[in-house]
Amino acid sequence: MNVSTSKYLAHLSKITVAAVALFFVAACGEDTTELETPATCSQELQLCEAQVFLEVNQLEFLRQNGAVVLDTRDEDVYVNGHIPGSLNASWQVFRDPELNGILWDDEAKLQQAARDLGINNDDTIIVLGQGDGSGGDARAGRLFWTLEYLGHDNVYLVNGGFDAWLEAGYDGLEAGTTDVAEGDFTIDLRPERRATRAEVEAAIEEGTIRLVDTRTIDEWIGEELRNNPEGGHIPEAIHYHWEDVMEDGKLRPREDILAEFEELGIVPGTLTIPYCQSGVRSGFFYAVLKWLDYPEPKNYDGSWWEWSRAFEDGEVAIIVPE
Repeated sequence: MNVSTSKYLAHLSKITVAAVALFFVAACGEDTTELETPATCSQELQLCEAQVFLEVNQLEFLRQNGAVVLDTRDEDVYVNGHIPGSLNASWQVFRDPELNGILWDDEAKLQQAARDLGINNDDTIIVLGQGDGSGGDARAGRLFWTLEYLGHDNVYLVNGGFDAWLEAGYDGLEAGTTDVAEGDFTIDLRPERRATRAEVEAAIEEGTIRLVDTRTIDEWIGEELRNNPEGGHIPEAIHYHWEDVMEDGKLRPREDILAEFEELGIVPGTLTIPYCQSGVRSGFFYAVLKWLDYPEPKNYDGSWWEWSRAFEDGEVAIIVPE
């Protein structure tokens, strides 16, 4: 059996599990799960001890104590079954559609987009994707990074995403949509979490950067263009495919990932900037760097979309492996 067939069958299996779960929820009614407080959480403080990624028992504890859960899966998937009370959210509401994945250069638009997702200043925000190690998880990572850049202090991702929650057997899967009440979040931009093209250029010149290309190998070597004017990669970048930090939709052991990173020269103390096509896959990689305690990584949301067009205009250099 080839890899594509294996992944397809695994995906069908997950759809079947979700459908069965949804049938039983429809028959049995609302969420009635009695949850024991995880050892890493405090019922008194309604907080959990976690860094960047939550396990599903922590997700469920925080959800039942008022956390806002943002489900980044496609809307047609979300309406067929989602965690009770979770809100469907897209990272794309924060981007300027004329500039691919680059954020709006308008603080009022950024703030309103966050409020339209129901986000408040004092909320605990939990972002999740499908949990199958695919692009859906990348979208969750991009939204996580965006909210951190906008200045929210209490944002988490979920290790294993929606699939891990479903497989844990919690009751109360919901179908349909959930109404969103406008939030009151006030943004406080944190430029130390976002890399601009000018900053990447300067860091390359000064030799003070570890630039990580998180795309596929075909994109890296220039064989897959993805509607860009040129293929290849940014000078001084190293390649590490973002999906390789996961196995079966969950994070691999920290020590294994750290060993691979250090072998590539991704070491603590060096400014680390991941990029991809539009800052989505690299948004997830940014979250992994934070989880591994790398100090203040930055995500380059312009990524290859911006860089390849700057090359076309003669403004930057690129590398195309022979």
